[in-house]
Amino acid sequence: MSDRAAAHRLLAALGETSLGDAPILVESSGLFGFDTAVPALTEDVDLALPEALVASHGEAIVAELAARGFDHPAGSATFVDPRDGTTFDFLGHGDPLLGDHIGGSGRLRVMVFRDLSVLLDDRRTVQRLAHGRGLSPAGFVASKLLTERAHKGSKDKIQALLVIAERDRDDAFRSDLAGLLSHFDAERLDDALADAQGAFMALAHDPSFRDAGAEGYASAAQDAARGLELLTQVLDG
Repeated sequence: MSDRAAAHRLLAALGETSLGDAPILVESSGLFGFDTAVPALTEDVDLALPEALVASHGEAIVAELAARGFDHPAGSATFVDPRDGTTFDFLGHGDPLLGDHIGGSGRLRVMVFRDLSVLLDDRRTVQRLAHGRGLSPAGFVASKLLTERAHKGSKDKIQALLVIAERDRDDAFRSDLAGLLSHFDAERLDDALADAQGAFMALAHDPSFRDAGAEGYASAAQDAARGLELLTQVLDG
C-alpha cells in the first residue's frame, strides 16, 4: 500500500522536473493531501495533469522521467518511482465539454475525466502542500461522491462519508462542498446521494463487508452514518 510519506516524496521528486507543481493528488491519493484519519487503502498514487500539457509534451515528459530513472511500462500512464518502488498513474483534466476521453500524445496517454475537470476548474478543489498540490477535503469528497465505477464503488462513497463525518463542525468545509456540488445538476446529485446511501447500507448490514478494496472500513459504520446525515443536510441546502 502507498502511504502519505511516499506520496509526498513523489510530489517533491516530480517538483524537481519540468512538471513543477502541475501534478495534483487525486482519487484515493487525495487523502494524502490533508489531515485525516481515514486510510487511503490504495496501492498506487494517482496524479492529475492538465490535458493540454500532456498533449503538447507527452513524449518529453516520458523521456525526462526516464532520464531520472522512473520506469514506464509501454502504452500506459503508469510510472514506478525508483527511490521506493512507489507506483503512480497520471490522469488528465481539461475541457469538461469534451466529456470522458483519452488524451495525450506520444508514449503518454491519459484518461481525462469530465467531472474531475469540472471540479479542478474551481479553486476550492485544490490546496497547496509543502511540495506540490493535492485535493482539499471538500474537493476530495465531491470527487468521490461523483465517481461512477462498479469496481470499488462502495470504497469511494465510504471514504467521502468518513471525511464528511470528521468535519461535522467545520462550516467552511460544508460551504465549500456545497459550492463544488452546485456545479452539477439535481439529477446527478440525487444519484450521488443514492450511491452513498447504498454504500452505507451495504456497510451497515454486512459486518464482514467484503467489497473490492473497502474492507478496511468495516468498523466505520457509525462514522459513515454521521457522514451520510451531514451530506443530506448539505444537499438539502
